[in-house]
Amino acid sequence: MLVEGLLRGPRWRARLRSRRAVSIGYALARAAEYLAVATGFILLPFVPFAASAVARDWSYGRRYAATLARSPGHFRAILRDRAISRFLMQRLADARPAPKERIVGACTHCGNCCLSRSCLFLDFDEAGRSSCRIYGTSFWNRLSCSLYPANRRDIELYRCPSFSTVPEPEPMRRPVIPLRVVETLPAERD
Repeated sequence: MLVEGLLRGPRWRARLRSRRAVSIGYALARAAEYLAVATGFILLPFVPFAASAVARDWSYGRRYAATLARSPGHFRAILRDRAISRFLMQRLADARPAPKERIVGACTHCGNCCLSRSCLFLDFDEAGRSSCRIYGTSFWNRLSCSLYPANRRDIELYRCPSFSTVPEPEPMRRPVIPLRVVETLPAERD
């Protein structure tokens, strides 16, 4: 009961978002990222089969050598772009309030957001348009891919030509009192 009380309320959230907690969180998230990538490199011979299972497309296993050759680039891009740690730390962002911005645009299928075109699940058609082989799956929904673009930093990181941010309009500073039409009854005459 005591722990439940400590975990509730704004005080706990404020402590959780303190600079020290955020820096510890970043360090732990980065360590988890290195651990995941190291595990991927250790298990590299099995990556084509894991990719086949995730994508439910056995061509990864059939094209074993090609998939194996692309896998190290995928893992290096995860580290370079900090894909896992950014995803893990999304909720514990800086204590500074982010500027109010709105994301506008539509995907042009350039593939930049897919680990800078290094993702193992990324394919291109004859016209050069990208497509994701796991798009819409439950696995994809658990990745940071499903949240892209989350903010301005994501757009800048991948140099996305499709999306941009625009500032939200400032709210009115003076309160506006709504007017209502009130019907009055005619006065009774005696």
